[in-house]
Amino acid sequence: MRKIAIYFFLVHAVFFIKAQQFPQYTQFIFNKIGYNPAASGSAVNVPFEIIAGARTQWIGVSNNPKSQFISFNYNFVPQRSYSKWHNVGIYIDQDQNGLFIKNDVWLSYTFHLLLSKKIVLSAGLFAGIKQFKLSSGNLDKGDPAVIKSSGTVIAYPDLVPGVRLSSKKFFADFSLQQITLFNQRGLGKQIGSPSRLLPHYNISAGIKRRFNDYTVLIMAANLRGSVTALPSIEFNVMSYYDKKFGFGASIRGRNFVSGIIQFRLVRNFNIGIAYDLSINKMLPAAPNTVEVMLSVTPVFGGEISKEKSGGHSVDDCTF
Repeated sequence: MRKIAIYFFLVHAVFFIKAQQFPQYTQFIFNKIGYNPAASGSAVNVPFEIIAGARTQWIGVSNNPKSQFISFNYNFVPQRSYSKWHNVGIYIDQDQNGLFIKNDVWLSYTFHLLLSKKIVLSAGLFAGIKQFKLSSGNLDKGDPAVIKSSGTVIAYPDLVPGVRLSSKKFFADFSLQQITLFNQRGLGKQIGSPSRLLPHYNISAGIKRRFNDYTVLIMAANLRGSVTALPSIEFNVMSYYDKKFGFGASIRGRNFVSGIIQFRLVRNFNIGIAYDLSINKMLPAAPNTVEVMLSVTPVFGGEISKEKSGGHSVDDCTF
């Protein structure tokens, strides 16, 4: 009975992954590291970053989707040269949809190479494990299948490679997910038949334009999906004023339109809040989705600038 329960969970978890893909955040340029390990430590003058966030989708619906993450990364920059540097970090996230929970724990390594005075080429890798879990909170505790089944499966090794090209004016990156978990037979020998976790791709690109000393406009797009399904497409437009406050909008396919505000609360501490309005069939029942992100990023100057200044810009967390 235990094997049947685990098999049942895995089959539904796989269909959930194909449908929902990976956790998606409206502020994907804020949580750039979660989308691509090559983005970790891309600012040479940032010694470390701490970024956390949470998203609650379709507020008011029972067992609605919820996502949360936290990450930390640290830069190792040579004292006399900014032509190349290294970054290490950790990224932890959780995605829950109904009774099904997916946890990721990744360690990261990223290498950054200055191709010119303005362009950085980055290559990064997440390496960790993936846990699929069945929450028993709403299940019958007297059911023998619930009692005997652990409801948890660990999949490893989980490797996520990525590359990124960036400057003060643009970025473009590409990453792959679940490429090492394509045909993991038994996922730890807990079941007897193959379980397929499809590879996913993630592509992002954006531009930054400065109009004057106070106003910066950022436009970005994200394309992601599995190798067998139509991709999800999202567009962000953000305007930042005086390096302290930003506002913008986003649209994700035919599912959400969003409003975004980001601001610097205190030195080195940024907050981003997004409100998503459902524009699909969920509009009458649960139109509201809320997302909050926080970052602690002691920036000393620009993205790849050698000059060290004392200020911090709320839009620095994007590129």
